[in-house]
Amino acid sequence: MSARCSAFRHDVPIPSTTESFYPTDILMNRTFFLVVFLVLPLFLTGCSDHVSISGRVTYSDDGSPLELGRVVFEPEKGIFHARGEIGADGKYSLSTNKPGDGLPPGKYRVYVDDTSRWVTNPDGRSGIEIPLIETKHNYADTSGLVVDVDRKTKKFDFQVDRAPGSKELLSKHGF
Repeated sequence: MSARCSAFRHDVPIPSTTESFYPTDILMNRTFFLVVFLVLPLFLTGCSDHVSISGRVTYSDDGSPLELGRVVFEPEKGIFHARGEIGADGKYSLSTNKPGDGLPPGKYRVYVDDTSRWVTNPDGRSGIEIPLIETKHNYADTSGLVVDVDRKTKKFDFQVDRAPGSKELLSKHGF
């Protein structure tokens, strides 16, 4: 009987309902600490190596600005793209995760897409889509535009070829 009583000694600390002495809780606290204070800051500062890139897209025949579309930088190695909407003045600013955050240094193939203008016919029920630039500029494989982004160069201007007949079609429709 005494052996049985010695197994239930009361000098061993018994965890209360508000405290935890289990090894898994200590492990979870260490894991939480590592994630919050060591790993998370690495991800937050990982974007600081981006370079802000902007520029202007113009037509090669007369230097006038391309008024709509999107400039896309596609890395030669990697999976993400950086994009920048082209404004009415032909200017763009690249973004990857948030507006204007740029992209990491490296070599990129550049193309311009979403460059067609929809023009409604006078009847108001139909229309025509007019491509503004030659289709070779719409694809990374055929645009011929390649840039090497480094920390020094912050501006890249591009000239694109106007689609044949687009200028005449646009002026015919009042553009």
